[in-house]
Amino acid sequence: MAKFEVKVLSLIQTSEEDGAPAFEAVGLIDGASFKAQTILWGPKGAKEPIFKVVEGEEVAQSLAASGFSRGQRIAIARACKLVRLGQADLATDDGLDSLTLKELRSKAKELGVAGTHRKGITKAEVRDLVRAAA
Repeated sequence: MAKFEVKVLSLIQTSEEDGAPAFEAVGLIDGASFKAQTILWGPKGAKEPIFKVVEGEEVAQSLAASGFSRGQRIAIARACKLVRLGQADLATDDGLDSLTLKELRSKAKELGVAGTHRKGITKAEVRDLVRAAA
């Protein structure tokens, strides 16, 4: 289970620096809002965009002056990277992410969605069915 609940609400490509795209993300970590943007990191010629938390006007502020812990900053960067690579979806504010499978199935029943009890269906699939019907 994840230590922090990170929701990336938006991710946009802002520009292109030195041949690599730059991104900016906004989201929530345990209810607190954050903004992150990428910097280029790595050996010359193979630089990759990595996410850093923006606080005030500074990107990559020192840990002592930051309002986020080291673990929170790592969790934010990881979540933003997964969304950027297409391995995770942007969070939505429909409240379905916090529901249990049982609650999702009852909501699906209210909406007239069938097939939520079939063998092998995952919670994510049920959530997607409910989202599509809502």
